[in-house]
Amino acid sequence: MKNITRLTLKYFWKHAKRYKILIALMLVFLPIGLIGGDIFVPVYYKQLIDLISNFVGQSREVIWPEIIYIFVTIGILFIISFLAWRVFEFAIIKFEVTVLRNMERDVYKKLRTHSFSFFANNFTGALVNKSGRLVRAFEGIADNFLFDLYSNIVRFTASVVVIFWFIPVMAWLLIGWSIFYLGSIYLFSIWKFKYDAKNAAADSRVTAELADGITNITAMKSFSHASFEDKRFWDATRKRFLIRKFCWNLDHVARMIQAVLMIILEVGVIFMSVRLWILGQISVGTIVLIHIYLGAILKNLWNFGRVIKSIHEAFARSREMIQIIYKKPEVLDIKNPQKCEISQGKIEFKNIDFGYRQKKGVFNNFNLKIKAGEKVGLVGESGSGKTTLTKLLFRFADVKGGKILIDGQDISRTRQEDLREQVAFVPQDPILFHRTLLENIQYGDLKASKEEIIVVAKKAYAHKFIQKCAQKYNTLVGERGTKLSGGEKQRIAIARAMLKDAHILVLDEATSSLDSKSEKLIQGALGKLMKNRTTIVIAHRLSTIQKMDRIIVLDHGKIVEEGSHEKLLKKKGKYAELWKHQIGGFLA
Repeated sequence: MKNITRLTLKYFWKHAKRYKILIALMLVFLPIGLIGGDIFVPVYYKQLIDLISNFVGQSREVIWPEIIYIFVTIGILFIISFLAWRVFEFAIIKFEVTVLRNMERDVYKKLRTHSFSFFANNFTGALVNKSGRLVRAFEGIADNFLFDLYSNIVRFTASVVVIFWFIPVMAWLLIGWSIFYLGSIYLFSIWKFKYDAKNAAADSRVTAELADGITNITAMKSFSHASFEDKRFWDATRKRFLIRKFCWNLDHVARMIQAVLMIILEVGVIFMSVRLWILGQISVGTIVLIHIYLGAILKNLWNFGRVIKSIHEAFARSREMIQIIYKKPEVLDIKNPQKCEISQGKIEFKNIDFGYRQKKGVFNNFNLKIKAGEKVGLVGESGSGKTTLTKLLFRFADVKGGKILIDGQDISRTRQEDLREQVAFVPQDPILFHRTLLENIQYGDLKASKEEIIVVAKKAYAHKFIQKCAQKYNTLVGERGTKLSGGEKQRIAIARAMLKDAHILVLDEATSSLDSKSEKLIQGALGKLMKNRTTIVIAHRLSTIQKMDRIIVLDHGKIVEEGSHEKLLKKKGKYAELWKHQIGGFLA
């Protein structure tokens, strides 16, 4: 726990320390606002009560100036307190909204630096929930610290100082009792932290199951597995119910103990103050002052206990996201990386070693050279390494050994952003942003004009169906592009790649979602797109790569054959076997 708390505070302070002037304003003007209204005013109430109680036998003219003085002073204190609170509120609003904005941006940036394997191993919904909890935790801790923890410390310290001035023994009693009370709450919160962490983890699991179920709603309904998914979600909510109930019951027990301790203190203070008044050691005004302070102290200490628990719970909720933030991304740029400049598109995989975690190596001493402008098709059964090869080319993962060279540049020594800006990619299953059709195509070149976007949309045979949409190019495509068919999404992705106009083009099953008519039309467009560009095409539909300059046949991470379509058929080897087993153009 200590390590997580330290890392959380370190992360929060990294964002907060940039606004030291605002922090200083809050720490200075909050005590002024508190002491002026909550501490000094009761002292003048005490004087007023003592003045009235001792009025017998005195002339009104004698005490009236003193009464006016007391009321004027109270008015001035309230004005000072009011102005101090306004400065404090200005500072805290400016501070929190700015830090929260910066944290949201930083969390988003930290998440996107992680590799594909990280996102493959984490639920999207859970990541969104964890990041939101971290940001909300900072807001909660900042509010709890300033409005409760810090302000209660100020109130308690000032109250005890004033009480010490009038009745030292009473002040020592309050100090001793408070140390015991707060120490007990602190130790309880530390002990309970592990259960709060389990509660947060259970909450993440529920969110993850909910997001996973909604994302796969089509599969759920088409396979008629609603009951199965209900059971999974019910199980997740049952576990959260149990740990949440346990944590809340612990809080209930803690509050009961707090209440008993406070009753003991209040009865003790009342008894002692009455006894001192009987002995003539304090006045009626002093009794009133002590009880005003006592009520405030008990309220503050009750809040103090709640705040300590709340802060510990916030740290527990932050735990999962903090671990992600401080987790080192699998793919990192070296210090002072070179600028990647691709002018020809020559690619060389040189002595490559690579394997996923807990799996046998995909590539061992793998070598492949692709000439500038060459069109290469990658063929092989599932698991042969086709898609992994393109991931390594984009540095979605880094090789364990060897080098990948583009125009003689070792891509591991270049900036990832520079590299990816100069390589176009059409994935097997394009996922579009929940934005307009125009914005999704424009993603290939954010500076492109609408006219340029229409040109590539026509080349990709997307313009016709776009014109039939209600808002045409301004039509929203839905989350992940759900409003479009598979072929329509694929054509949008192809148009986006065309707009990027990169020297290297990677097509991963680029026409797998198209019907025969659309595929025939788009092959011509792809032919123009591939002209004078180095192109890597991965396809299970072997008919799409017959015209490649060279076809590479992969089997368990090794090149077993290579050559043209006709040459490989004549060899009657692995490629011919795959071709023979096609049904309707796909590998069986």
